[in-house]
Amino acid sequence: MAARKPAHPPPRARPGRPPDADKHAAILLHARRLFAEHGFSGANMDVLAEAAGVSKPTIYLHFGSKASLFQAALRELVDRLPAPAALVGAARGTLPERLDAIARDACALATSPLMHDIQRMLARPVDGTGRSRVSFWRECLAPYQQAFSTLLRAEVAAGRMAIDDIEAASSQFFNLVAAEPFIRTLLDDAGDAPPPAGRTEAAVALFLQAYARDR
Repeated sequence: MAARKPAHPPPRARPGRPPDADKHAAILLHARRLFAEHGFSGANMDVLAEAAGVSKPTIYLHFGSKASLFQAALRELVDRLPAPAALVGAARGTLPERLDAIARDACALATSPLMHDIQRMLARPVDGTGRSRVSFWRECLAPYQQAFSTLLRAEVAAGRMAIDDIEAASSQFFNLVAAEPFIRTLLDDAGDAPPPAGRTEAAVALFLQAYARDR
């Protein structure tokens, strides 16, 4: 039996005619909101077209498919994340001062609307996009932990820290400084959370107590 043709195949862009940039940006903006709120399966393209002020065929003209639109919206968000090497390596000063700066930046990032939107886009089933829920860890969290592991290795080599398991210590650091604030932000329950400065300072002090040579 011949395969059924879609009732409304996505139109093709005319050769040499780039899609309208303003419409493209509007579609991406509202797609991010829709995917973050409803997930991939629950996002309705008719609703998106109305919100973006375009026709449904225009969405497919720009992005080809719902899955491609999801990938483009997610990629734009992920590309706005600070580079792991910048977040970890930009801090200056003594070891405690550098760890304090990294902790504050990590906590701020973990509780940011940007990270929240990315997590919500990947929290629901994403079948058909070529992604799984572990994408959030691999693309958005693991790179920061890996960059911090590199910093810890340098500190161990310099004799300022004594750590047997670098990866475990890196995981512990981010759990101490950002795990609870991140979860509470996702749950919209950050109102009575401890002030970020006090939390990160205490976390860094505990981390240094465990691993710093000169205490």
